[in-house]
Amino acid sequence: MFPFLFKQLIGFFSYKEPSHSKSQLNTSPSEKNVHPEEISDPVEQVNQGAEGSLQQEIRQERKFSLAEAIAREGGSFLKGESTIPRPLRANNAIKQFINIQLADPSSAFSTTLFAWASNDIRVSRQLDTPLVALTQILESLLDEPTSFYEFARRVAIAHADLTGERPYFQQPGQPPHPDADYTHASIRAQLLEMVQFLKKEQNP
Repeated sequence: MFPFLFKQLIGFFSYKEPSHSKSQLNTSPSEKNVHPEEISDPVEQVNQGAEGSLQQEIRQERKFSLAEAIAREGGSFLKGESTIPRPLRANNAIKQFINIQLADPSSAFSTTLFAWASNDIRVSRQLDTPLVALTQILESLLDEPTSFYEFARRVAIAHADLTGERPYFQQPGQPPHPDADYTHASIRAQLLEMVQFLKKEQNP
């Protein structure tokens, strides 16, 4: 993360106002042809460029390490960082991780998981380490059958809302409907994969 942020800081402090000739300085405001791109914030340009590059590579299904993803996305917080509430920064880190790591074409799983995690009290108690809180939340889903089945039910509802199809609710211990896009087995497998990835990153 640090090299990326240092590059942004260097770009910010090395930015110089364009020189003007004496005749340009004497030109009245009505005679100047000012374009918005000529007066935009250089730090904002860097941030927008970095975000666009990251989103483009995500769409191309490039695999990111957690460290790289956070470093690439961290530039968006550089400007005005002190004004961003800590809960918002924590939730954003969780959302970015879910969107990057979770293979979910319909987004029903990812949106349900983010809503579930962002409302969990463990996030508010660990605002400086939100991915640690997310690890605990994922583990509780895997370890607590009641929570897991309720989460799977919400995923089915979200998928129905997004696609307009009827929801398929799998009952505990019963096989899934043949047309179900999300099953207990597929949901559990993806939750477990995320937990293993997070633990590996947190304990290299």
